[in-house]
Amino acid sequence: MSFAQESAATVDQAKKLVSENKCNEAIPLLRNVYQKRFRFSEGEKASVLLTECYLRQQNRSEAEKISSKYLEYYVKTPYRERMEVASAILLIEKGSVYDGVEGLLRILAYTKNPAAYAHAKDIAIQTLAASLLTSDQLFALVEKYPVDKDILGWLYLQLGRESQNERRYKAARYWYKKVQSEKVSEKLIETAEQGLESLEDVGAGIPTILVLAPVSGDFAEYGVAAIQGALLAYETANLAGKVNIRIADTRADAAIALWRTQQAVNQDSIIAIIGPIMSAPSATVAAWLGSNFQHIPMLTPTATDDGIARMGPNIFQLNITIDRMADEIADFAIRCLDIREFAILSPIGDYGNAMSNSFIRAVERRGAVILAQQYYEEGRPDYKTEFDLLRNLRFKQENRRRNIAKGISNLDAIPTKERRAYLQDSVFQFPGIFIPATNPSDAGLMAGQVAFNKINGVLLGTSGWYGRDLLIQGKRLVEGAFFTVPFLDLEKSEAFQKFEKDFSKKWGVDPGKDKVSGLSYDAMNIIVEALSQRPNNLANQINWTQKYNGIYGDIKFKNGANTNAKVVTVNKTQFETPTQCADTPNQN
Repeated sequence: MSFAQESAATVDQAKKLVSENKCNEAIPLLRNVYQKRFRFSEGEKASVLLTECYLRQQNRSEAEKISSKYLEYYVKTPYRERMEVASAILLIEKGSVYDGVEGLLRILAYTKNPAAYAHAKDIAIQTLAASLLTSDQLFALVEKYPVDKDILGWLYLQLGRESQNERRYKAARYWYKKVQSEKVSEKLIETAEQGLESLEDVGAGIPTILVLAPVSGDFAEYGVAAIQGALLAYETANLAGKVNIRIADTRADAAIALWRTQQAVNQDSIIAIIGPIMSAPSATVAAWLGSNFQHIPMLTPTATDDGIARMGPNIFQLNITIDRMADEIADFAIRCLDIREFAILSPIGDYGNAMSNSFIRAVERRGAVILAQQYYEEGRPDYKTEFDLLRNLRFKQENRRRNIAKGISNLDAIPTKERRAYLQDSVFQFPGIFIPATNPSDAGLMAGQVAFNKINGVLLGTSGWYGRDLLIQGKRLVEGAFFTVPFLDLEKSEAFQKFEKDFSKKWGVDPGKDKVSGLSYDAMNIIVEALSQRPNNLANQINWTQKYNGIYGDIKFKNGANTNAKVVTVNKTQFETPTQCADTPNQN
């Protein structure tokens, strides 16, 4: 007990010396208590005072050792906020300014200690006033920590200054006016007014391209790939200093994507938007942008839902839509293979339903007929029940035709013996069999099931068929099958090879096979090409251009949708483009 009392007295003595700015004399006293009594209340106090003394003396290494140890050990203590302030100061002095300021604002968000609040606020304002943060960092702090009107005033003011330095004059005006709208000091408001006065004779300033992508959440991997592709094209085009790029995290959420878009359009001189990359956010943003800002083109690299491009003359889809892929294979089968009757084997699920429905509409628009549709669950080892239903339906159809030919009045009359033998031994013919499998492996397995269950016809599919697993699983049974794909991989173009090399060099990884980075790269290049024409209306310029040379092939927009789907066949275990109708492409 006597030693504890002695330590407490030592701390009181050191505290008095610190208040008199005599840290040189206080440090030995505090150090002794810190080393011997760290886990007790007097050691706790000594640790905080010792850290603050080391900070005054610029002895950052010792201050950092003590603060990190303290914060790890003491989770709940009345002195924790003081040590967190010290830790934040250390981060700022080490050059991690954003992390340090974020730490200070986090303290403001939760502390109930007026002294800690005032100290953290003073340090935060001093750091903000030093103009050490970028506009992106300032914007992130505004969104995460709207905790104090004075802090917000400084954040807005610095955002105005940084935007002005970047020649984003529309954004600068926006932030200076935000300072005026806050109840902050007269000095801050006066500074903001001076900023507005300096912008009186300038326009909107340097234009900005907005990239909407999920950089957090479940789909962050795809968002990062989209940003990497867009940034690579941006840097290759040498746009720095001529056009700004602004990245906004959508979290793959439609409401957040719309909010981010509205923020950017209000705050910046947005001339074009790349993204969103998911269909639901794309549709939401497209509906708002297509109704309100038709001069701002939006290019979604990967969204495949139908109708997004129809939401405005400024909305573009680079990826081939489900409707377009189904339409292309239906047109090829009817026009080039002269097939007029089809059966559909549709996998249960959103993709199978959407693709089957699109195929039915495409077939019926061309005067052809759907003979049967059977649903199945992908991944099962056997589909005898499903194929028995299909065979039975086909038998009834063929039997009626035979009865018509024979002049039998009862068209549904079926000799029992003939029916049993026919169903057991006959191979049933469907001229075209459309199977919108979701992946190549399942497509190959279904081709085997079709043959095993004695059904014959030309196998048709869409993009789910495209991959080496189709050839491995399907073997010779997929020979002569036809399916549509959004883009061809049969031969890597020079443009793709250059993109692949540049991408790997810049980011240290190969571009993904999902084509997110490549299509985002193409989207940026389309904007760059359109800008090079110096158009009055960028959206119109993109619409007027007949085709763009993408890294996966030509991109041709019709009413905003890329129509350049490709048909692929299997010939001698190789993917090829078919020779049928090669010179007469689908004009729909």
